[in-house]
Amino acid sequence: MKNNKLLLTSALVSSLVAVGSNSNAQTTITGDLAVVYTAYSVKNNIASNRGFGRESQINVQNKGKLNNGINYAAGFALEFDGTGSTANNSAVIDNSISNENLYFDFIFGDTTFTVGVDHQHRGYALAAPQVYSVIDAMTVVATGTTFVVGGGVAESFGLGVNHKFMGLTASAHYVPRRGDAGAAEIGAIRTDIAGNSAYEVGVSGTVKGTGLNVKLFHSDNTKADSEIGGDTSSLNYGLGYNFGQFAVGAERIIDKNNNAAAAGSPRTLAGAVVTTTREEKTNLVGATFAIDKNQTIGVQAYDTKLSGSIATAANVKEKVRAIQYGYNMGPVALGVTYARVEGANYTAGPAGEGNGLQVRLTTKF
Repeated sequence: MKNNKLLLTSALVSSLVAVGSNSNAQTTITGDLAVVYTAYSVKNNIASNRGFGRESQINVQNKGKLNNGINYAAGFALEFDGTGSTANNSAVIDNSISNENLYFDFIFGDTTFTVGVDHQHRGYALAAPQVYSVIDAMTVVATGTTFVVGGGVAESFGLGVNHKFMGLTASAHYVPRRGDAGAAEIGAIRTDIAGNSAYEVGVSGTVKGTGLNVKLFHSDNTKADSEIGGDTSSLNYGLGYNFGQFAVGAERIIDKNNNAAAAGSPRTLAGAVVTTTREEKTNLVGATFAIDKNQTIGVQAYDTKLSGSIATAANVKEKVRAIQYGYNMGPVALGVTYARVEGANYTAGPAGEGNGLQVRLTTKF
């Protein structure tokens, strides 16, 4: 597929936008497309399944200078995930299509001030090398480990600042309400979100002139539910090194009280609250080897330990072991992951054992 970009001149853009046109501005429209085949088997009730998933996204981005000389960028994306059953369509439209990479950036050299959602520099980037995220791939087998941890700041509308130095990016981001993606109409406030304020600070990147990858992020969300025994927070850190053809790395994710209430916080008959606590600690290691400029193989492993008042002696650890293959075909990339899981979603014994195969085709245009 040809790598096309549709460029709109400011003259055309001004005919579409009532105010704010700028002769120095340039708008680009790009896209992303992913098709995924997944097959999995879990011993629990001898469950197995297979099928296709998809994600397609249109990105509209504009950049230029303000009339005071400050550089700016702005944009939004429309993401169309597979919706599953038709009964879930309205929820998918509300929560997926319109909350992707929407932002205003005001740029002062190496420092950028931003307002938006799903745009801020974040701790998702992995220090441990992978063809693509094993944690993300294994959610189909109902694993409990997640990379969306702590305050959920990146997925909520807020204010942020990023600063680039020595190949790294340092950032701070504040959101008034966790879980609010700014989906209300202009002038309105959504009343169906109970989240309190949250913040995230961090630094990540490759140290200039070296192959050293570093990542350190912390987030915190003010206690929003009386049934949760404390704030929701996370610490996410790791180191990796690229030796050329070979890369290796390790990281740790500590996630506190994420989804604690959802895991069950029963009230007594008298109406008193039984508070719960939840902590998940994930250790992840990975290594990749570039066979040539287009082919990469990799191995990954992660263990997650569950603790807190919701944990029991029988279900406290989840283990995943994976092998991956990536093939760069120019405009199209192929990725294959095979993984084994024990203790899926902290289920002890054979009921928590399973395996999964995932094949991905991705492209950008």
